Amino acid sequence: MLQIVLTALTLLAAFFAVPLHASCVDSTQVCLEESTPAPVAVTEPLPAESTEAEPVLADTVEALVAGITVDMKSRRLMRPRGNNALNKVRRLRQIAPDHDYSLNGERYIARVYLSLARSAIKLGDISLAEQRLKSALKLDKRVEGKQQVIESIVAAGKADAGAAPTPVPDKPRYISSESKDTGSDSTEAPAFVAPVMVAIPAGKFVMGSEAGAEDEKPMHEVTLEAFSMSKFEITLEQYRVYAIEHGLPAPQYQTEDSNRPVTNVSWEDAQDYTRWLSTKTGKMYRLATEAEWEYAARAGAVTPYSTGEDLLDAANCIGCGSEWDGKQSAPVGSFAPNEFGLYDMHGNVWEWVQDCWTDSYFGRGDNSAAIMKKNCDRFVVRGGSWANEADYARASYRGNEGPKYRHHTVGFRVVHEGL
Repeated sequence: MLQIVLTALTLLAAFFAVPLHASCVDSTQVCLEESTPAPVAVTEPLPAESTEAEPVLADTVEALVAGITVDMKSRRLMRPRGNNALNKVRRLRQIAPDHDYSLNGERYIARVYLSLARSAIKLGDISLAEQRLKSALKLDKRVEGKQQVIESIVAAGKADAGAAPTPVPDKPRYISSESKDTGSDSTEAPAFVAPVMVAIPAGKFVMGSEAGAEDEKPMHEVTLEAFSMSKFEITLEQYRVYAIEHGLPAPQYQTEDSNRPVTNVSWEDAQDYTRWLSTKTGKMYRLATEAEWEYAARAGAVTPYSTGEDLLDAANCIGCGSEWDGKQSAPVGSFAPNEFGLYDMHGNVWEWVQDCWTDSYFGRGDNSAAIMKKNCDRFVVRGGSWANEADYARASYRGNEGPKYRHHTVGFRVVHEGL
């Protein structure tokens, strides 16, 4: 009997040792040798697909971490959509949940927003400070330092409420249809309204673009001293005061359009306006140099626009998604400001700058001085306009026109040295 049992066990062992190819014929059955491969000895390397998985994952983590760091430094915090610090933090959390950025990334971004809120308070832009505080609290309701910022905003609001009326509003004054007409049939100058200025900090940036036109090359680092730039493009209302005082044809506009940017202004006209404004205020105003303009337009970003890779819903230009695209200029300040607190640096109207146009950046040093030439016949315009596609509104794009050129898409803004 024992011999019969041993014989049966031997036959069963031999049967299961034979590959069951027959069981793989019917596609509805599971082939055992496919579903249960022979075990691999511990001394042998793992299959190739397993050894390659780790480096691929590590590269992804490394790329995301580097991207988050760059985005936070460049202030790409929650925009542009799909390519910002917050987006990368949340992707990193899915594949490396224990990484510091996965655990604390949103808190770090909230701290950056709070820092930007403090900067806005210093510049006197309380609405911008509130906007940045709100962004910080969305990410971290207990962000460190929030109470001090809230108190500063409240204090600034009380100070504004108790202060005497000022002729320099945060945004250019809007003249309603019920107000006294200062439009096309009036020769009386409206009240003088000085440009609201924004302090631009000293710093360095890389000017130009290797992906752009030849006159945007080569890319080169520029060092800048602190300066102040007008928060908005010079408006019809502001320019009308100057024109009427000098007996010049005043800009024609309906009263409700007084806070649109002035256009049909030549480079020479803009220079005359800055000299008049300097006399009027006692500060030395001028046009921005090319380097100052691009530095201010980028506001720390290294992408084509301060908003990232596109201008969708962020500017007035063809295809940008606004109600004014391809039709006319928008009232200044109709879109969100950049991280320096400047409005309409992309689109709306072209802006004259100080520099004589050159066909490249070869030979330029690292300083921000304007390039001036005797008998220069072409000066630079920047920023694109409502009548151009977004590509013309890139921070590095350079247009050029003659010093007497006037057009309904060309205006300007001003700067003065120091804060």
